[in-house]
Amino acid sequence: MRKIVKLFVLLLLLGQSYVFAQTARVTGKVTGPDNQGLPGVNVQVSGTTIGTSTDASGNFALNAAGTSSLVFSTIGYVGQTVPVNGRAVINIQLAEDQKTLNEVVVVGYGTQRKSDVTGALTAISTKEFAQQPVTRLDQVLQGRAAGVQVSQTNGAPGGDAKVRIRGANSVLGNNDPLYVIDGFLGANFNYVNPSDIETIQVLKDAASTSIYGSRGANGVVIITTKKGAKGLKVNYEGQFSTSEVIKKYDVLPAGEFAEIVNARSTAVGTTPPFTTDQIAQFKQNGGTDWQSLVFRNGSGQQHQLTLSGGSEKTTFMVSGNYLDQNGIVNNSGFKRYILRTNLNTQVNDKLSFRLNLWGTQTKNHNTLDGGAIVQALAWAPTTPAYGTDGQPTFTDPIGSVYRNPLDYLYDQSVDQNRSSLNVNAGLNYKLPIKGLSIDLQYAVNYLNAQNLSLTGKRLSNNVPSASRYSSEQLTLQNTNNLNYDLKVGNHSINAVAVLETQQFTDRNFTASASGLRFPQLGYDNLGLNTAATVASGYQKWTIFSLLGRVNYGFKDKYLVTAAVRRDGSSKFATGNKYSVFPSVALGWRLSEEEFIKKLNVFSNLKLRGSWGMTGSQALGAYSTISTYSTAQVAYNNSAATAGVLLGNPGNPNLKWETTRQTDVGLEMEFLNGRLHIEADYFKKNTSDLLLNVAIPSYAGGGTQARNVGEVENKGFEFSIGGTPLIAGSFRWETNLNVSTLQNKVLDLGGYPRLGTGTGVGGGMSTTNEFMLIPGEPLGSYWGLKYLGTWKPNEADAAAKQGRVPGDPHYQDLNGDNTITTDDFQIIGRAFPKATGGWNNTFSYKGLTLNVFFNAVFGVDKLNYTRAAAMSGAGDARQFILSEIRDYYRSGNETSDVPAFTKTYQPFTQSSRFIEDGSFVRLKNVSLSYNVPTSFINSKATIRVFASATNLLTITNYKGPDPESARVGSGTDTAIGIDYGSYPNAKQYTLGINLGF
Repeated sequence: MRKIVKLFVLLLLLGQSYVFAQTARVTGKVTGPDNQGLPGVNVQVSGTTIGTSTDASGNFALNAAGTSSLVFSTIGYVGQTVPVNGRAVINIQLAEDQKTLNEVVVVGYGTQRKSDVTGALTAISTKEFAQQPVTRLDQVLQGRAAGVQVSQTNGAPGGDAKVRIRGANSVLGNNDPLYVIDGFLGANFNYVNPSDIETIQVLKDAASTSIYGSRGANGVVIITTKKGAKGLKVNYEGQFSTSEVIKKYDVLPAGEFAEIVNARSTAVGTTPPFTTDQIAQFKQNGGTDWQSLVFRNGSGQQHQLTLSGGSEKTTFMVSGNYLDQNGIVNNSGFKRYILRTNLNTQVNDKLSFRLNLWGTQTKNHNTLDGGAIVQALAWAPTTPAYGTDGQPTFTDPIGSVYRNPLDYLYDQSVDQNRSSLNVNAGLNYKLPIKGLSIDLQYAVNYLNAQNLSLTGKRLSNNVPSASRYSSEQLTLQNTNNLNYDLKVGNHSINAVAVLETQQFTDRNFTASASGLRFPQLGYDNLGLNTAATVASGYQKWTIFSLLGRVNYGFKDKYLVTAAVRRDGSSKFATGNKYSVFPSVALGWRLSEEEFIKKLNVFSNLKLRGSWGMTGSQALGAYSTISTYSTAQVAYNNSAATAGVLLGNPGNPNLKWETTRQTDVGLEMEFLNGRLHIEADYFKKNTSDLLLNVAIPSYAGGGTQARNVGEVENKGFEFSIGGTPLIAGSFRWETNLNVSTLQNKVLDLGGYPRLGTGTGVGGGMSTTNEFMLIPGEPLGSYWGLKYLGTWKPNEADAAAKQGRVPGDPHYQDLNGDNTITTDDFQIIGRAFPKATGGWNNTFSYKGLTLNVFFNAVFGVDKLNYTRAAAMSGAGDARQFILSEIRDYYRSGNETSDVPAFTKTYQPFTQSSRFIEDGSFVRLKNVSLSYNVPTSFINSKATIRVFASATNLLTITNYKGPDPESARVGSGTDTAIGIDYGSYPNAKQYTLGINLGF
């Protein structure tokens, strides 16, 4: 790496040698409107690679020819180009940049001035996260856009995050937003490095997203990556981090645990397993801290090298990124490699060409399974971690019936490897008709996915097994865009017509084997086994789309946008393949009216409203076709014979889910853009909801996908931001956003309720953990209502259920004195009622401090990790957590922690383990310093920084992390269960940024 940087610097110096021969020293000072020096201003000799930055006092020095010009630029100020004219000293003053109204933002298939946008759009500036050590897009989106909820449910390195824009619409389908990277639809956000991002736009209402038709129902995130500029620049950034678990469960020490076990044994009439001497030894010597054996201090490093430059006509940007993270759970980690190249050429004044290439490889190791975390709270602290043979203790005589937590760390391997290549090429040609241009783009995306797993001898009871899943996915896209711009007098028109096609193909293969003779060879040699299975699959779907949009403005204050898209999908049968998605939006820039101007209050005041339709093809490629399954059947004690069975019946009448959304918004700016406020109200209804409906056994059984049901999402979004304080060299910029959400199932096609579950099993769930019920939101927990413990004055009522005072008391809904699934009800809701974020940047000369908070309110979590450790039944036979100290007993009859009785019967699927998952988190604190040019070569810039992530979490949640959740079905009907979840980590980072 060091050699590469030296080579780039050498080339840079050689290229400038001729210029230096005719240059002279130029010094000066750059100030702001308050006459205070501005630090970090870029000063560059126009048309060359010669440049520097101002120091903490605003001073600069560089070599420049007397006939050249200097370009001064920095974020938040209007740039200037100043001729040298042979001067040795140049002092200038920069004005604050108040051009937000003329800022150009990216919308679907084009760009618009921000002041002309009539839909609900949030632009996230790269400077909002430039001071933070973000490694993925979800970390950028979290807390920075109203109406966008980001849950980092898997805190493992490279773990999945859940992004929702204005709630969830679909039951069967994926509710992730559509990601568009450099025009490619359906891109994976994990494969873009935040350091390569130029702009991010989040489209939220239907007027903005309907241009994407069947792809836009869940919102759209448009990402544009950086391009090169004239000259030559080299930039390197390195980060090094360490991490630790935010919080551990409070567990009993070994001696006290032994006392509790003995007390329980005595109460239920069994022999206490520990002697007095053993308890004394445990109190003196301690026991096994299983959580400390599972968790560790993680570490990580990231390196980014970027080379950009070009000529007047051709520019390029090449970047390479390497990320290596060791997780806070032992033997877990993640690696990522990204190489990106962007090339742009202006062939002549009419024709331009672009080529974007990026390749990515990711490797996840043991970041999915949570068995070690669960067992760390189930194995007794009185059981040693290792036996006399030096191997992990095989069984726990007191606590869990499962294997040692160390075996879950080291006797299994779960790897996910992904290799992706994307080629995106396009050209733009200005046609002879003024204002008319055509843009053609072709994209190819290839993904090779490998899921690899191995279970060793210890975990498998000496029957080691392994499996390997391989998938090759190819996506082809062609977008043909005709754009027309016209401005006549007070009228302005922008029209877009697009023909677009996309095709997706997936070929996959799976091989599994058990009884491996040489398990040390893992999943790389499945041949020597006692049993093996193989399977393969194939799917293909295509979309054909026609769309058009017209933006009309009159006097830049009356705005109209109308769009329509017609999508055809191969997933549907003839007659239902095509659907039309229209939208319309109106905007009124009140600040352009004379009666508003006279108030002298607003620099911008805009009222806007929109309505539109979007769709979702939330089903598999062949759901309209009846399927068949294979089976092995033996007749009359003969050998097994392969056969074919009728599977789930297809439904040729399936059609698109359709989402109708209404939005009303108000935008305000004061003090020449120094303060801005934006508020929105939205309501969207998804009808023709796709659900799997059970088929009666007499009709063949199974399930069939049908269009039944309706879901509603509505809420408010509010954001306020600006620069509230400028005093000398001190500057404070802030942005606060808050959004509310009400999600509700309106109809299930006549069904009173439909259960959805996760199959967590393990003695935890009695039936489905979630229930769809009209009037309730998606993700509604289904279980028993816990009323505490039976109290002494309730002895007679308890006896009717076969219980005694101190036993768990659950609500008997039907009054039959028996607790069954008939007594289940809604006990919690996994969708948050409100989310928010607050980002602050304080700068003083060369120092910059960034403080970022995010928050989630009104969300419930089912804490199965805690439930397993406090059930004292089933697979975890004892109570581990310290809260058992408050158990019900004589003198402590007010406790709601159950007593030790012979009639004790716990239910973990109950409100006892529903916890408030709300939290306020200090997500990031970063401090950076731009080294003054007086200390370094004037042609270089150096920034050093330190950062702390997840530094403080305020929550009532009893687990390590209120944000993480492991168990779920992949949709928003079964979310929020914490059962061995990999928690997010508290992380500390040091880094350096070098520019040449």
